[in-house]
Amino acid sequence: MATRTGILFLLFALAGCAAAPRPQAGASACALGEASYACQVERYHAVSAP
Repeated sequence: MATRTGILFLLFALAGCAAAPRPQAGASACALGEASYACQVERYHAVSAP
């Protein structure tokens, strides 16, 4: 009985995690400074992307 209850709680926890909003891919490199090398690469890739 205790094993079934544990499995049930585990399934509910996993179902709750699946419905949670996903975090963003990450902060933009340009948030720290527009003149940084990482920001320039990010801008280049954004313009070059199809």
